[in-house]
Amino acid sequence: MTDKTSSHLPQTIKSVQYTTPSLSPKETLSFNESAPIPTVTGSNVLVKVHAAALNPVDWKLMRGGVPRLLMPKIKVPGLDISGTIAAVGPKAKSGFKVGDEVVAMLDFSQSGALTEYTVVAEAYLARKPVRWTHEQAAAWPLVATTVWQALVVRGNLKEGDKVLINGASGGTGTVGVQIAKALGAYVVGVCSTDNVELVKSLGADEVVDYKKEDVTEKYTHQDFDLVFDTVGSAAEIWAKSATILKPSGNLVRIAGPDNTMDSLFTFLAAGVNIGYNKVSSFLKRGPGYHLFTTFPNGEVLTKAINLLNETHADPVIDSVNEFTLASVVAAFDKSMSHRAKGKIIIKIA
Repeated sequence: MTDKTSSHLPQTIKSVQYTTPSLSPKETLSFNESAPIPTVTGSNVLVKVHAAALNPVDWKLMRGGVPRLLMPKIKVPGLDISGTIAAVGPKAKSGFKVGDEVVAMLDFSQSGALTEYTVVAEAYLARKPVRWTHEQAAAWPLVATTVWQALVVRGNLKEGDKVLINGASGGTGTVGVQIAKALGAYVVGVCSTDNVELVKSLGADEVVDYKKEDVTEKYTHQDFDLVFDTVGSAAEIWAKSATILKPSGNLVRIAGPDNTMDSLFTFLAAGVNIGYNKVSSFLKRGPGYHLFTTFPNGEVLTKAINLLNETHADPVIDSVNEFTLASVVAAFDKSMSHRAKGKIIIKIA
């Protein structure tokens, strides 16, 4: 291989893709066995993808609520990758080179993860620690970036803070528990009966089984500095925010209802609701209310990855699936069921 391009790049590649919005992955996804390999320009790099991970935002984007003009005509789903750099654009300056193992969260409006090769902006890349396999490393990018921004940037987490993580056994929640503990927080995780032991094993100081206890009734003395909602139950928690959160605390949510992106109407309605809650929080001078969209950021991802690596954290993986259309559709169905314990991985090469 040369400094800038591998000498063994194929002319065509395999990709999962969709062109028409749909509520059903089976109806909209297809498998292209001869897609053109992406062209590398500017400061982008070409990554040979070894593994990708699914996230709920992947199937929510397929539903069509995001205006089509913001999306590629032919869309490859997926935002999380782990792989090897195969080519480097002529204007890249970050020091990444062909052969480097990297992880990245991709931009939803560009090339996706469920493909053999994908183009990534160099600013989105982080180096893959040696101790993780590509299947393990692919589990981190979006959730690690999201959790760091939720806990540190939006939630202003400090050592000794008491944090409630709602959805602690999911793909994002498991990482939330691990990062919060690594940052010195006291962590209370909320999950179902089947996942209590899993959340305890990640280091949670307390675990609430929501099938047996109502967390907003169990904690009524302004117990928490931060509530991190990963599953879209913030409406119920926010209604009790005056009792569950300290006045100086923050509710940070990353998930809206599953139908948020079903149509432009539901997308806009969700925005109105967010605005109302933020204004209400400001006028009452009570706990802060935050809902945000995570964008790729290699610097943030590197900080989160390094912390997880240094504390010997490992991702919780629900399953590793083959790179076939049937297997990918089944993986999306599992993600949509909300029954995955940790991350759903697609092994590509």
